[in-house]
Amino acid sequence: MQWVKGNKTIEVSVKDIIELANKFDSVHVDLGTGDGRYVYELALKNPRILCIGIDPVKSQMREYSVKCVRKKLDNVLFLVSSIENLPANLAGIADKITIILPWGSLLRQVLNPSKETVRKLEKLLKKGGELEIVLGYSVELEPSEAKRLGLPELSEGVVKNVVIAGFACHSEKLKTSEIDSFSKEKLSDIGSNWAKKLAFGKYRQIFLVKFVRVF
Repeated sequence: MQWVKGNKTIEVSVKDIIELANKFDSVHVDLGTGDGRYVYELALKNPRILCIGIDPVKSQMREYSVKCVRKKLDNVLFLVSSIENLPANLAGIADKITIILPWGSLLRQVLNPSKETVRKLEKLLKKGGELEIVLGYSVELEPSEAKRLGLPELSEGVVKNVVIAGFACHSEKLKTSEIDSFSKEKLSDIGSNWAKKLAFGKYRQIFLVKFVRVF
């Protein structure tokens, strides 16, 4: 796999990633990490957690990867990949997976989860591990992208009857542990640049969904 480390992109094996993960108390994987600010701030506050940001666009992760190198953070990995291309032998590495305000193909896969997508997320988690998804797209405010992806208007019904039902259809191991809605102002607490931007924008519904791998 490709690892964005500062201004360099180097190859790292799955074996190397697993060996590094074993040196920490837990592993937090952020899928669709974007610029990586969320991972950077998480790593700063939690030196005993290995924080892995994954995104298919390596240039987006460069800025915060450079900051990690400057801060000499040894508990961060920025990996170039997507949910479709995650190596199968990373199974069971994550204590927690976050998908925060997904966009593009990742959003489409969350809203209309395929068996392959759900199984990859399931396998990535350890038993007792948690998957946390924050949804906050708006058909009204992002009409062109909503049309391109065929997105329904975000609502509690969509979360329950489409997202959660889709996951339940493909996995007996992932069980819903929490569904919650919160004000857009609380997005600023998340720690990503995109979340902070939306927090000061127009009103939109925000939903938090948590799953736990029960076995």
